[in-house]
Formats: sequence, structure tokens, C-alpha cells
Amino acid sequence: MTVRPLRVPHVFTLILGLTVIVAVAGTLIPAGSYQRGDDGRIVPGSFRYVAPDEASRPGLSALPFAVLEAPLRGLVDASPIVAFLLVVGGTFRVIERSGAFPALVGLAARHLQTRGVLLLPTAMVLFSIGGAVFGMSEEVIPFVILFVPLARALGYGPVVGVAVPLVGAGMGFAGAMLNPFTVGVAEAIAGLPPISGWPLRTVCWVVLTTLGIAYVMHRARHERVEPSVDATGSDPGAPPTLTSRRIAVLGALALGIGVMVWGIGSRDWYVLEIGAVFLGIGLAAAVLAGLPATATAEAFGAGARDLLTAGIVIGMARGIVLLAGDLQVLDTTLHAAASLLATMPATLSINAMFVFQSLLNLLVPSGSGQAALTMPVMAPLSDL
Repeated sequence: MTVRPLRVPHVFTLILGLTVIVAVAGTLIPAGSYQRGDDGRIVPGSFRYVAPDEASRPGLSALPFAVLEAPLRGLVDASPIVAFLLVVGGTFRVIERSGAFPALVGLAARHLQTRGVLLLPTAMVLFSIGGAVFGMSEEVIPFVILFVPLARALGYGPVVGVAVPLVGAGMGFAGAMLNPFTVGVAEAIAGLPPISGWPLRTVCWVVLTTLGIAYVMHRARHERVEPSVDATGSDPGAPPTLTSRRIAVLGALALGIGVMVWGIGSRDWYVLEIGAVFLGIGLAAAVLAGLPATATAEAFGAGARDLLTAGIVIGMARGIVLLAGDLQVLDTTLHAAASLLATMPATLSINAMFVFQSLLNLLVPSGSGQAALTMPVMAPLSDL
């Protein structure tokens, strides 16, 4: 008997299924609502059930059309966030096309090649910064070509060469001090100021990066092999050199992030203003790197295209929230969940929410997609 491998449904299928479930729940779950303050946040203790004659739910005959309409309504409602996501994706693809970040990692690798004890942690910190600042994840794959032979040259096994970029970027992605694809989207949906909570996330980033480095160094001690005479300097897959143009690109990125932090702190900038800063960073990076206009446009389009699926997921997830609001089941569900969690100690209830979010990684691998899907529930649940 042939055993078929388990395949997780596509995220579009999952979200459309959730939309149908919400529509069905609207016919079964009593309508309810919380009072909300001027800032839109729920007032704890204000929940009440809505009498059937007061409820303004769509009728049964209108539910199929409401399900089909929900994704489009969500895309329109979440359009500023989706536009922000596409602009940031395009900007970082332009920066990637300039070769600035690979050149920075390559410089560290070349200078520390004879000192493996320093090379591994230094490279992991750089990858972790990439994961924390601009969501570096799949982008680490080309670096494996560099770090596997480099690890062999230093007397380490290939597992170490793979782990340096993979674990480094993963720890940074989890810490995410400034990641616009996860934290930025989540804060916009939750109605929080941009980059709020960065001190806590910085502590998390330091702890996670330290644990990741300790783990890889532990594996390195147990993965010793005979050092290879093959150096990475002649490897055709070696990273580009850090030229003055690429240094200028990295400087433009740092300056842009500084301007963004200033605008958020002193000018109350939000998604559109921050997106404009990122667009300016992308244009400056193209000019400083000497990229032709056509190559810049193609890189920007490719980066935006890579995040188009995530943008559609955000819109579809927003449509679920709008449909649940129309059916007046979201507040009822929040009330039930809050009542259940209220019986637990605060620490246990917070960790229960954390475990749920962690398990969701199995179904929705996109960080921005997860934010759009769960923040409408997690944020008010945290308030309650």
C-alpha cells in the first residue's frame, strides 16, 4: 500500500475555508458586542448579547454572496497595509540586487576565515540582523554555497555551514525588532504605534541570537572534520566585494531606518509615511549602486511580486474579520475565549496564546499572513 505524504492545504484554501466556517457560525452563535473606546479598543466587562430583533445579520440567502464578497472587501480595507508590504518588498529586492548585504557578509568571512571561533558567531549575528530588520529567510539559501565549503576549510562539518545562515536568520526573524513584514503588519492591524515594544523585542532578539550561536558552536565542536585546503576565495559562488558603492547603499539603509524611527517618534508617522521612506531608500540604493533604471524597475517588481501572495492573504484575512463583524460573532467568540482564559493564571493564559500562534506556523508559514489572520483576535483578547 502506498502511503501518500501529508500535504497542508494552500493558505488561500485555508482562509476561504475559514470564511465559510465564519459564515456558518453566524447562523449558530448568538450575536454579541463589546463597547469600544474612542481608540477602537474593547472596554473590558462591557460585553452584552444582542437580541435577535436587534441583530443586523445578513439573511441566509445573502450568506453565499457575503462569503464571495468578503475577500474583496478585505483587500480594499487593508489596501494601505498591502501597499506598504509591496513597496518594502520591492525596496529590499533593489538592495539585494546591489549586492550590499552579501558583500558585507563576505567581507566578514574573508577577514575571519582563519579564526573560525570568531567567524561563526560574527556571521550569525549579521544574518540575525538581516532576519530582525527585513525578514531575511529564504534569502539565506545562496549563502549555503559559501558557508559549506568555508566550514569545511575551517575543519567543521557541512551541517555547521548550513546552520550558520539558516539558524542565524531564523533567530533574527523570531526576535524581529524592526521587521516590517511581521511586526509592522501586526502593529498596524492591532492599532499600535509602529515599532512599539522594540525594547522587549530587542531583549528577545539578543537572547534568541545568543542561544542560536551557542547551539551552532556546540554542534561545531562535535562536527569536526579534516580541514579542507579548498578556500572560498576562488569559489565561483563567492559573494561580491564590499565596494564604496555598496557601502553607500548600506549607509542609505541605515540613514533611512533612522529617519523612520525619528518620524514615528516625533511626527506620528504611520504605514503610508513609513512606506514612503522605504521607497526613498530603494531609489537611493539604486542610484548609489549605479543600477540602470530598467534593472531597478525589474528588481522592484520582482520583490513586490514575491510578496503579492502575502498581500492577498492579508486582504482575505481582513475579509474574515469584516464578515465576522457583520454577523456579530467576533465579539461573542472573544467573550467566550476571554472567559476561558480568565480561569487560568495570567502567565498560563499568555503562554496558551503563544503556543497557539506557534502551532499556526505549520499551516500559515507567512509571517505577515499570520499577523493578518490572528491579530484581529489576539489584540482584543490581550486587552480582555
